[in-house]
Amino acid sequence: MTIQWRIAITSLLSALCLSQAACAGGQSNATVPVQVTRPVKLLSGDTRALNYTPWYIHKFAITGPAGSGIGGGGPNVMPVKPDGRPSGGGAGVCCTSLPVEWQPDLKLTVRWLVDKKQDGKTPGYWYKAENVRIAQYSSGNTGDAWGIFLPGDRVRIMLTDGNHDGGNNPNNRPADNDPYIAQGVLDEEWNRLYRKGGMQ
Repeated sequence: MTIQWRIAITSLLSALCLSQAACAGGQSNATVPVQVTRPVKLLSGDTRALNYTPWYIHKFAITGPAGSGIGGGGPNVMPVKPDGRPSGGGAGVCCTSLPVEWQPDLKLTVRWLVDKKQDGKTPGYWYKAENVRIAQYSSGNTGDAWGIFLPGDRVRIMLTDGNHDGGNNPNNRPADNDPYIAQGVLDEEWNRLYRKGGMQ
């Protein structure tokens, strides 16, 4: 192909691109921003629960952003003990996947099935907390993921990291003003599916 032909084809393609941009309101497809997400390296470990509420929690689920692979779930846990100590903390359930390196902008959704009547007949209800953040953790010595359930339909998710003086120690009840505590509300979607028998 001669240089003249290359110039002619390049000019034709340029004119075509400009005319398409004009038809699209002056914006070419090349200027549309594309969100690129980098893969996050995950670790998987057991999931445990602590319950400071007077209600039985049958199970809970942790969900990360779509397609991230972040998520998992946890075991059932009895109501708080008469002396105020939380129930739970025993055997863990496999597995919950979270980033190896702490992600400050990571937002999770936590759902839990709670029975507040405990009459053996009335089914429980699903609650949901969105935009749940995890406190900063050290990537060198991470342990289990914990769902900590607090009065007032609140939840905190933590990943233990061996720092018993920090905020990732399940032996310490989170303070009521802990910024990583999230408020839950009734989950209308999951309750509708649950009542129809679409969920176990």
